[in-house]
Amino acid sequence: MKKTLTLLAAIAITAATAFAQNKFAGIVNYELESVGEVDVPLQNKSFQLFVYQNKAYSGNEQAKTLVIGRKVNSILDISQYISIFKANDIWESEYEGSGKIIASHEMTQEELDSITIPDTKGMYIEYISGETRDILGYKAYKAKYHIFNEEGVDKGFDVWYTTEIGPEYDFVLCQGLKGFPLEFVQKVGEGKALSYKAVEITKGKVKDTDFMLPDGYDILDEKAFLSLMKDVQDASALMQEM
Repeated sequence: MKKTLTLLAAIAITAATAFAQNKFAGIVNYELESVGEVDVPLQNKSFQLFVYQNKAYSGNEQAKTLVIGRKVNSILDISQYISIFKANDIWESEYEGSGKIIASHEMTQEELDSITIPDTKGMYIEYISGETRDILGYKAYKAKYHIFNEEGVDKGFDVWYTTEIGPEYDFVLCQGLKGFPLEFVQKVGEGKALSYKAVEITKGKVKDTDFMLPDGYDILDEKAFLSLMKDVQDASALMQEM
């Protein structure tokens, strides 16, 4: 009986946490700054993440990442690029669609659990207990990304996140993080890094229909999507040689 009550209590706590996390709807504004000699184009120094309960997206009509729960949708419009490649007679691909594509992948619990397993030959996320901060009125927790290079050197970074905003897991800025990232500094080279910081959180101004998948797009599986991206990369290389 004790185990049953414990299990029911755990379920109740999980449900309450999920409800509290998923009711937020609004816009999170970020500022991106360079640390060291990293050139950040002016148009990229600020950006927004749009959130509606367990959904989030970032990007524009040409390239957007839309997360619905644990499903990650990459939405791309590369129709203009394909037209240019064809006009220059350098487009060699089995893809015959419009160039408007959606590639989706739903993360399994096994995949998500594997991210927290220490791996000195890859990467993993360590959640730090006992360290919290207040960021823009939200309780933020600390996690550490461990990312090892070929020499086994940890090139990871710390991230401060909240569980009061967005989907249970983040797949837009910090892949696989169990929470919504508010601040982190990501290394991009020796003495170089990019600082991401939430500077304003505005409730409202979004609605559920803003997070619908667009019509008229080709749905590609992972294999077809990766093949198309390679074709685009190859054609881009040929364009640079012309």
